[in-house]
Amino acid sequence: MTGTELRDHGMALVNEATPDQWKDEADSLIVSMARSGTEFTAEDVRAWVGNPPKANAMGARFMAALRSGIIQRAGWKHASRKEAHARALAVYKGVAA
Repeated sequence: MTGTELRDHGMALVNEATPDQWKDEADSLIVSMARSGTEFTAEDVRAWVGNPPKANAMGARFMAALRSGIIQRAGWKHASRKEAHARALAVYKGVAA
């Protein structure tokens, strides 16, 4: 398998293992933030819907939104949550309809 195939397989597994309620709440918020016109990060979504029940579930939801054309990357910033150790964090914005 290629790296891309392994990534996609892992995202499919985490999506299957993540409760629908959490995925629906995260997806709804991503759409709402995209429509607002403001830039946002996974930390913003986490602040509203809570920590993902599976470690990679947040990334899988953002990848789904990217692939569906709802959002696009707008840049990078350092994470502000101390447990994130200031890692690089993608900044997103909605795609104009």
